[in-house]
Amino acid sequence: MTTICFGIIGAGVAAETHARELRNVAGARLVSVFARNKEKAAAFAAAFSVPKSSDDLQEFLANAALDAVIVTTPNGVHMEYAVAAAKAGKHVVVEKPLEITSGRAQNIVDACNSSRVGLSVIYHRVHSRAARQAELDVQNGALGRIFLMNIVDNQFRVPAYYQGDAWRGTRATEGGGCVITQSTHMIDLVQFLLGPIASVYAATNTVLHDIETEDAAVAVFHFRSGVLGTFSSSTAAFPGQRHLLSIHGTKGTIIINGEHDEILFRQTADEGETHATPVGFSFRDVQNPRDFPTLGQRRQLQSIVNDLRDGILPNDGARALTSVQVVEAIYRSAAEMRPILL
Repeated sequence: MTTICFGIIGAGVAAETHARELRNVAGARLVSVFARNKEKAAAFAAAFSVPKSSDDLQEFLANAALDAVIVTTPNGVHMEYAVAAAKAGKHVVVEKPLEITSGRAQNIVDACNSSRVGLSVIYHRVHSRAARQAELDVQNGALGRIFLMNIVDNQFRVPAYYQGDAWRGTRATEGGGCVITQSTHMIDLVQFLLGPIASVYAATNTVLHDIETEDAAVAVFHFRSGVLGTFSSSTAAFPGQRHLLSIHGTKGTIIINGEHDEILFRQTADEGETHATPVGFSFRDVQNPRDFPTLGQRRQLQSIVNDLRDGILPNDGARALTSVQVVEAIYRSAAEMRPILL
């Protein structure tokens, strides 16, 4: 079968994750890397045995062997690279979030649609087995009428996390703090499971890190379906807690962790308790982004490759756009101290 040849734009932590995991994806090959710094691109290529490296975007995109491009740059420059790749006829994979504003995110969606190329956004938690069990429970009514959900995403980052990259914690390039970069995963996951969020009432604060954006946030969500939800997010909560998504219905409850692919509790009226918190489970999470498990990225990349080999264009753009809109609503609600309708 056809091998899908990938190029990576960027040479940071996210790029390293994709380079490692592409080795484990059947039918995929990493053939090129682009970075604005020529030496950094060359060093990345050498470290991951990538045949070509470049600091010239047009040269990188002109590679006829290149089928798809993975954009791993800072949040606020995704659009320029994704649009350029789409116009060059390459399928586009973008690290979360799609962009820092809904307008810029929409430009990516439009460019991919116009060029008739695939668009995927790396929201890998929906590919976990735990999330798929929650999806099944929601779809088949095992939990009864779902009326409540809770997200707890209280992580911890050492000050060097923000100090080491000038773009982190800035409105112009990161687009925000813990909400847009860390908890966008949870916003995507809960909308994947429960449908669109209709309104947001939020508050944010900066309590630990010397940044211009938030490192703590809370919100109340009201879904179009009528489900109510609570949300907390942080990168200042020592020592860091594994995130939890709880979904509650009139006939059952499921609590999952998508990053580590764990069902922490599940009980329904019909089946009884089917999952209890695993023996030895620790609520303490890792602090260094390099230490997070990456099986979810592998699963999503494999899904993308399978679709492309079957002639199917991946299209995550609309769902990813809604996550950007919810993040915008959280920030606007916090600034204006009022609920925001979506």
